[in-house]
Amino acid sequence: MYISRETAQEIVEEIGREIGEHINLMDAEGNVIASTDHLRIGHVHEGAVRIIKEGLPELYITEEMETENTLQGINLPLTVCGETVGVVGITGERTRVSGYGKIVRRMTEIMMENAAQQDTRRYNLRARYQFLEEWIARSGGSFGRDFRMKAVQYGIEIDKGYRVLVLLFEQYGQLSETPKGQKLLEEMETTIRHEMERKKVLYLRRPTMQICFLPLCEEARLIRTVRKLQEQLEDAYCQSLIAGYDSKKGDKTQVRQSLWQARRAAEYAQTAGKVLQGYDELGIELLLMELPDEIVQEYLKKLFGKMPTEKLAEYMEIITAYFECDGSITRASDMLCIHKNTLQYKLKKLAELTGTDIRIPSGASVFYVALICYQKLMDGAGRPLRRNDNQTSGIPE
Repeated sequence: MYISRETAQEIVEEIGREIGEHINLMDAEGNVIASTDHLRIGHVHEGAVRIIKEGLPELYITEEMETENTLQGINLPLTVCGETVGVVGITGERTRVSGYGKIVRRMTEIMMENAAQQDTRRYNLRARYQFLEEWIARSGGSFGRDFRMKAVQYGIEIDKGYRVLVLLFEQYGQLSETPKGQKLLEEMETTIRHEMERKKVLYLRRPTMQICFLPLCEEARLIRTVRKLQEQLEDAYCQSLIAGYDSKKGDKTQVRQSLWQARRAAEYAQTAGKVLQGYDELGIELLLMELPDEIVQEYLKKLFGKMPTEKLAEYMEIITAYFECDGSITRASDMLCIHKNTLQYKLKKLAELTGTDIRIPSGASVFYVALICYQKLMDGAGRPLRRNDNQTSGIPE
């Protein structure tokens, strides 16, 4: 039975805290793989070797029997599923530690069995992810016999068409910086994986995103799936989930292309402050999202000059409302909670400052490009992705 050294160390530390003694865990060859006395890890425990070779029910190392790597204390074999998998030892005088022996042995056996099952599930999941990555990489090519046999083993229909969802955690950057945040990310990933497994949806985890492969379906199902996940994460963790999905057009067996589309849609949604974006809804945004930041910054500087940060943010809010309302002054003023005459005045002022009027078709296209460029340089909450304290204008640098 295999158990990782990290898991073994967690076991001895937990038991050691409970009884207040040093605990050692040896593998089936007598090597100390975990100990509350870290100096003993990696050495061969002669007492453990004797227990395993001679089949001893227990062995107490007396003071006279001590060696450099084997100290006074009680040692007992560990048996899981009828197999001796190692030895647990408690360091100390007989009168102090002998009463703990059988209890510690049983606790260790139970914890090892549970840990081994968790390790097995984790390794199986990792192997499945590796297979999915290989499937994506081979998409559009041919699959050999061995690869197809693996697909059957994992229950994955590699010749089938799929729709692809890419999911991003809005607060991933902040959460990943602390142990508490990383634990929350892991819990949310598990929630998504369990929900997808329940719905028989293929799931793949990457460090910064979750990928879901749904059997061919209408967009309505994709959207329902996303909305339910977003509600679950909001209710359980007070966290927002951003999603992008692929085009409904093209060969849906080409999962690598579909994944590229879904990822682009999700990345645009993230920069634009949206929670859901379909690839087919993207137009010029696709082109502009690929431009280097230097070009984007230059475009914005050319249009807005050295406009202060607060003023630029105010005008971007107006521009966003104007386009979301399809150029309707009445609807845009309602969205902004201002009088329509006030909005007209602000748009006129913007035209004077930039030399371009958003209210005419040629000017509208200029500002629409500017809006996408601005979003590209900001995060979903309207903060610059990179901060420069020496900048003299509101253009993020």
